[in-house]
Amino acid sequence: MDFLITPLGWKNWLLLISALINLVMAIFIFSRGVRKNKINLYFSLLTFACFLWGMSLFLARTMWIEQWFFWASLAYPAALLIAISLFYFTVYFPYKLKNFSLLTNCILIFPSIILSILVFIPKYFIVNAHHDFVYKEHTLYIFQPVYIVYAIYFILLVCFSLYFLFVKYQNIDSRIKRNLLLLFFAILLGLIFGAYFDLFLCYFGNFHYVWLGPIFTFLMNCVVFYLVFFEKEK
Repeated sequence: MDFLITPLGWKNWLLLISALINLVMAIFIFSRGVRKNKINLYFSLLTFACFLWGMSLFLARTMWIEQWFFWASLAYPAALLIAISLFYFTVYFPYKLKNFSLLTNCILIFPSIILSILVFIPKYFIVNAHHDFVYKEHTLYIFQPVYIVYAIYFILLVCFSLYFLFVKYQNIDSRIKRNLLLLFFAILLGLIFGAYFDLFLCYFGNFHYVWLGPIFTFLMNCVVFYLVFFEKEK
C-alpha cells in the first residue's frame, strides 16, 4: 500500500480517481445522446467540467515542472464551467422550467468568460504563487477584489440552481419530489463544502484542503447519475 502514500500521497490519489470516474461518467452520458436531450447535454458537460477541475488540481499539486501553475490557474475556469452547466442542468431536469433568450444567455455566460480570461493575466487574478514539492501542495496569492466578484458569481449560479429545483419541487408529483429533494441536498452539500474548502479558505491563502472540493462534487454527481439513469428506469 506504499503507493498510496508515496510519491503522490493518498489525498492526490483520491483526487485523481474521482476525476477519472467523472470522465467515465461524462463519456457514458455523452454516448447516450445529447443533441435532443438537454439533460444529457448539460450533465455530461457538468461531469466533464468536474473532471477538468479535479485533474487541474491534481496536476497543480503533483507536477514538478513549471507547468503546474497553468493547471492551478485552469482550475478556476473549470469551476465556473461546473456552475454554468449545473445551472442549465437544473433548468431542464426533470423537465424544462423556462426559456432563456439569446441576450439572457449571453448575460449569464459573459462574466465567466471575462473572469476566465483574467485568471491567466498576471496580477489581475493571481498575484503570486508558491509550490511545495515535498508535501505536494500549492498556494496562490489572489487579488481579492476580483476574487470576491468570482466567488459571488459562482455562488449565485449555484443558488439559482437550487432555486429552480425548489420551484420544481413545489409543482411536481410525490414520487419525483423525493428525487428532487435528494438532488437539492446533494447540490447544497456540494456548495457548502466546495465553497468552504475551495473559495472561503483560499481567500485567506489556505490551499491545504482544495483537494476536498472535487471529492464533494464527485459525490454530488454520483447522486445525479443515479437519479438520471437508474431511478428513471423505475
